[in-house]
Amino acid sequence: MSTLVQPTAGTAPATRFRPAAVRGRPSHYAFVLPAVLLFVLFIAYPILWVMGQSLYAESPQTGRSFVGLANYLAAFQDRTFWLVLRNMLLWGLITIPVQMLIGGLLAYAIERHTKRLRGFYRTMFFLPVVTSVSVVSLVWVQIYAPYYGIAQEYLRHLGITISSSLIGDSTFAIYALIVVNIWQWTGFSMLLYIAGIANLSEEVLDAAKIDGAAGWRLATDVVVPMLAPATKSLLLLGVIGTLQTFPIVHLMTGGGPNHASEVFGTAIFKQSFILGDTGMGATLSVIVLVIALALTLVQIVLLGTRFAAVRA
Repeated sequence: MSTLVQPTAGTAPATRFRPAAVRGRPSHYAFVLPAVLLFVLFIAYPILWVMGQSLYAESPQTGRSFVGLANYLAAFQDRTFWLVLRNMLLWGLITIPVQMLIGGLLAYAIERHTKRLRGFYRTMFFLPVVTSVSVVSLVWVQIYAPYYGIAQEYLRHLGITISSSLIGDSTFAIYALIVVNIWQWTGFSMLLYIAGIANLSEEVLDAAKIDGAAGWRLATDVVVPMLAPATKSLLLLGVIGTLQTFPIVHLMTGGGPNHASEVFGTAIFKQSFILGDTGMGATLSVIVLVIALALTLVQIVLLGTRFAAVRA
């Protein structure tokens, strides 16, 4: 028969388990409170405020008035909105794969086939990424100049004559800006692929070479699948960058001519700060947010758990 052990004199009785808050220590909820406050203050509240602004309209005649969903209906019925949506679609479908392809080829050539001047090549191809957007815009405006620009010289050698600047032609403006964006950001893709190539397992590569893989087959059948984490990261960053496109378009064309190179960033800027219609500007911002959320869900479905497992 067991007996209870009584505490001896001079010893404190055993203390039962009590929650941290009861023992005078802060609750674990206190540790997440700063992050929650920052989220509410800088993310949740601005989003809700912009959503509220999208329900109002401003005009010199009537002033500020509540219009409900009329701004959304007006946006969907506006030809410019669909032109902007087309430009954003072209921007993403062209820039993301081209940047990844060229960046991957440069990284593979530099890391696997270059020993001398490796640092020089890395620096030169990455230099446009850290160059000011204002400088990039100024240089490329001169390259696209109608009579003395380098681009026009090459086109004339190919038998193509364009009387106006490439960025001043409604047919070529968006593609000319896409070329500038690819030139500026391909070095970033190259850098991520260089980091991925540096982490490749030499044992796997040696085993592939023993099995007969070499040259182009080694690159496509072994290296490319092993670089899947870098490729997926660039895909995610490319979608984000496409939705955030603004400075290069604003500085080079301002969205013109005749909205031919308009993107969501420039359209929101014009509606809010030039035309003074903050309601329509907020409406376009909410639409961009919905598109971003939809693309995020698609990326989670396609890349979700496998993406996390590969990165781990």
